[in-house]
Amino acid sequence: MSFRERTAWITAITIIVCFGIYYGAVFSGLVRSNTWGSFHLGLACIISLVVLQLALNLIASLLNPKDARTPRDERDRMIHARSHVIGYYILMFGVAAVLLSTHIPMHGDFGDLMVNTVNLGVLVMVIAALSVAVSQIIMYRRGI
Repeated sequence: MSFRERTAWITAITIIVCFGIYYGAVFSGLVRSNTWGSFHLGLACIISLVVLQLALNLIASLLNPKDARTPRDERDRMIHARSHVIGYYILMFGVAAVLLSTHIPMHGDFGDLMVNTVNLGVLVMVIAALSVAVSQIIMYRRGI
């Protein structure tokens, strides 16, 4: 497995774990979305994501320093570009969905609606980032 595929796996797994904890707690009702508890949980998940990715990528580069320093070849650049195009389109459709959701008449507290819209926007970004990592893994596995 190449270093770049390994970093894609690290990204996918850390995103699933960190944001899975946050959205699992919010969607299951363990934490209400409009409280300081959900804010602190979200902040802890973001910090954990950054720390985990830094630590795991550092370990991966220390285990194989030669591969980590190798410049991207044409295939790596193509996989990078294609995966980011996929993520871009998912992000754009998701932003359109968030925009549409703000125009659906809903009853309830304005603060709840605002927090839910922010949660939906962050979820769209998480799905877009995850789609980039997963598409990179698939392309490396298929040999594209």
